[in-house]
Amino acid sequence: MNKARYGLLAGVVLATSSPVVAQLEVGGSALDNCSEIDALRKAGNLTEARDKAQVCLEALEQEITGSVGKLFSAEVAGWNRTNIQQENVLGFSNVTATYTKGETMATVALTGTGGGGGGGLGGLLGGFARAGLAGTGQQVRVAGLPATVQPDGTITVTLEDGSFLTFSSPSFSTQETALAGLGDLVNAFPVADINKALQ
Repeated sequence: MNKARYGLLAGVVLATSSPVVAQLEVGGSALDNCSEIDALRKAGNLTEARDKAQVCLEALEQEITGSVGKLFSAEVAGWNRTNIQQENVLGFSNVTATYTKGETMATVALTGTGGGGGGGLGGLLGGFARAGLAGTGQQVRVAGLPATVQPDGTITVTLEDGSFLTFSSPSFSTQETALAGLGDLVNAFPVADINKALQ
C-alpha cells in the first residue's frame, strides 16, 4: 500500500515538474545572447530580439566594468589597495577601491553612466553634476581631463564618457591638504587608461 502511494506521488511530482524543466534553458555566457539578436530580428521575433539585446548590453557593461576594475592596480605610488568592489546598478557602473599608505586611507571611486558615451539619463545627470562641480571646486587637470578639487578635499576627474573618478580621504578635508596628500596617488593613477577603456 505504501509503495503504491509512493509510486503515485512520484508520478504526480514528475508530471507537474516536467513543464518547468521544459522552460529552463541552460546556456553559456550571457554574451552568447549578442550573436542571436540579428537572426531573431530578421525572423520577426522582435520582442525576443529586444530581450536578448538587453541581456547582451548588461553583459557587455559588466565586462567593461571588470576590465576597468583591473586598472585599479594593487599598488600605486606607494599606496596599497586593500579592498575593491565592482557592480552595475540601474545602468550605472561603479568600481570603488580603498588604498592605504602608512596610516593614511584613501578611496578611489569610478561612477560611470554605463550608457556608452554618456547618453540618455546618465549623460544628463553627468552634465548637471559637471556644471555643479565646476561652480564649487578649484579647477585642475588630470591626464589632460578636466578635474576639480572640492572644498571638502574630494578630487573629481570628469572622464570623456560622462563618468567620474573621485579621490578622497578623511585625512585631507581641504583643497590644499588634499592636493598635497593625495597628489602622488592622483598623479600616478592610470586615469588616461580608464578614460580610454570607457570610450
